[in-house]
Amino acid sequence: MLSILVLALLAVVLSICSEADAFVAAGLPQFSLTSRLVFLVVGPVIDIKLVAMHAGVFGKAFALRFAPVTLIVAVTSAVIAGQVLL
Repeated sequence: MLSILVLALLAVVLSICSEADAFVAAGLPQFSLTSRLVFLVVGPVIDIKLVAMHAGVFGKAFALRFAPVTLIVAVTSAVIAGQVLL
């Protein structure tokens, strides 16, 4: 579980392009396949620049509610898919 949370937070902080995150995930063989899947799913869904854009367009209150909910849904979906498929 710790590796899943670490890679989810790393995906948010790195804010890399969804085309490049597969290469980064491939370079992390010490992590489980499920945690790497979480990295691949969370990266394009929520990152720092998206939170800033949401705050600018919809307001800070919306961004502070939307970002955690989106992160939880993305991590949960990726973990469930990882458990079923991997």
